[in-house]
Amino acid sequence: MEPRILVVDDSPFIHELVKDILTKEGYKVERAMNGHEAMVSIGENPPSLVLLDIIMPEMSGYQVCRLIRSDDRLKDLPIVMMTAKDTQKDRFWGLEVGADAYITKPIEEKDLLDTLSSLLEETRVPAVPVSREELTSETLKGRADDILERKLMELTIISEVGKLSSHLDRPDVLLQNTLQLISKVIDFDLGAILLAFQGSRTKTVAIRSRNVPLKLSKKQLIRKGSETLSSERGCPVNEITSLDTELVEDSEIQGRASRKAVGSELVVILSSSGRVLGNIMLHSHRSNFFIADDRALINMIGSQLSVLLDNLRLLRERDDQLADLELENSRVEAILRNIGEGVIVTDWSYRIIHANPLTHQLLGIEDDELVGQVLFDHIPKERFSILEEQRIGQANPQWSIRFLSKRGETPLLASVAVVDEEDEQTLGLIILLRDVTSERELDRLKNKFLENVSNHLRNPLTSLKGFSELLREEVYSGAQPRQKEYMDAIDVESGKLSEIVDDLLSLTRIELADYRFSPETFSLPDALLTSIVNNQNAAQAREIALKADVQDNMPKAFADRDSVIDITNRLISNAIKFSPSKTVVTIGAKVKKREGTDSQLEVFVRDEGPGVAKDRRDTIFEKYQSHHIFTDDGADSVGLGLPICRKLVEMNGGQIELISEAQKGSTFLFTLPVSSESP
Repeated sequence: MEPRILVVDDSPFIHELVKDILTKEGYKVERAMNGHEAMVSIGENPPSLVLLDIIMPEMSGYQVCRLIRSDDRLKDLPIVMMTAKDTQKDRFWGLEVGADAYITKPIEEKDLLDTLSSLLEETRVPAVPVSREELTSETLKGRADDILERKLMELTIISEVGKLSSHLDRPDVLLQNTLQLISKVIDFDLGAILLAFQGSRTKTVAIRSRNVPLKLSKKQLIRKGSETLSSERGCPVNEITSLDTELVEDSEIQGRASRKAVGSELVVILSSSGRVLGNIMLHSHRSNFFIADDRALINMIGSQLSVLLDNLRLLRERDDQLADLELENSRVEAILRNIGEGVIVTDWSYRIIHANPLTHQLLGIEDDELVGQVLFDHIPKERFSILEEQRIGQANPQWSIRFLSKRGETPLLASVAVVDEEDEQTLGLIILLRDVTSERELDRLKNKFLENVSNHLRNPLTSLKGFSELLREEVYSGAQPRQKEYMDAIDVESGKLSEIVDDLLSLTRIELADYRFSPETFSLPDALLTSIVNNQNAAQAREIALKADVQDNMPKAFADRDSVIDITNRLISNAIKFSPSKTVVTIGAKVKKREGTDSQLEVFVRDEGPGVAKDRRDTIFEKYQSHHIFTDDGADSVGLGLPICRKLVEMNGGQIELISEAQKGSTFLFTLPVSSESP
């Protein structure tokens, strides 16, 4: 059956144009000159689709559309609005009154055909004819007036409910005033609104009695509301009934009228944002009293009230969170005020946002002066930035800085931690400050003591080694085997002790800032070759091969050359000492490039030994660690060589680290700055 299209337009030209376009495509076209003719034609013989002009005599297209949509028999009929005014307002109102689509004049053939084809393909409930008595001018005008009055009432009610937002701070008053508003538009004998936010410890119930009292107690009413609410939420009813009840009552009933049984009730659920908030319950002693219009009005009021209640919920959650935050802030403030260390918190731009009283005392600054200042006004930026750059790319980097306060000349230790988000953006820094005057003095005395002890040991050791060498020259060849064993032991042990004394002296000189440190530009491969030559005899004695792996065209380094040779000497010596015979120790260097920072030179010493135990890797660069730091049955070590290496590397502006795996060897790596003279 060919689709029937009703064109409603008072222009003959538009009708002929549309008819010519549609008949070629197999549509049957009918015409109505005005809104009344259109309603009669639609009611008596519903078409497949209506093309409806907006501006027409007697009845506008908006009114016709509302009449169609308000009639259950015709409401699914496809409607396309036509107008010569292509404004946003026309489009809005055309769709607001219920049109399915909107096309403008002059009509484009393709747009018209595409729109009709799309709408006619949709599955819809077929329209049902309307009796002629319902299509008279008076009847249609009355229906249009009713729709208009209904819309005005809806807008008025929405406006009145909106005014109740001033009571968001008092839920009991909000619910009570809502019941008063409902009583103005719907007649009932007993009304109640129950509100219970999820997670709340109380429920609020407003009750309003009017007309005649009912045989329904407050307890029964609250119980019914709680059961309805628990059913909607899918939770046990005692979860609602066990809440404390905040009750507000209002009554218009005077005297002692006889109670009547409940004849009918109307219940509407209050929900918003997917949450069931409560319900509205209206009761009457008359049977079948509440009609569909009453439910529609209560649904509309309930919808607006739900929005207000959801806002109330959000406000309460905000207030609770602010209260919790304020309490937590008070606790943190109390902790920070009484903590035994200075605390500085900065934002991402290194501006100080918090500093406790002890921080002001340590830095010699009056209270509250630090907040808002830049961190580097009080902590040397050059020390800070070097350490920071070395840790770019690490997760949650932490490090320590030693410096003197600018005003008090107090030696301070700053422990720095970076606060990062999941998206790798830095939120700020947390810094703990500590006065290390006493620790510094103790370190100075300890190092001075070690230096004195070492110096006093060095002369006797020198004499001992000299006499040992004289004995070997004069009597070794004619000595008995046992005597030779004793002389060999004296020579070996005095050599070990001399090495320990040299390490102690080197470490104390570094820590007492007595180390002769002279940075210069030099060839790193040449320095590594010197270290390899220095250790060649020891490697051959243990049948270990030393292999060089240096990147071509290496830029020059800028560091203290003697200290770099000392570092590599110690690392190569350790690798030889703790590697099995007939293995390889590799000494290499390469350029290390990192995004956002300058390039560095990286030196590495790799062995094929047993590796470093996992529980010892974190402390391997600390002083006086176990003499079996590498293995459980290997060679002895006092634990000074690697701490000396770390100190020397840091003095050169680099960083040292260990990569090791059990039974797969160890690799020690350290970085050095590239000389600015390099190409």
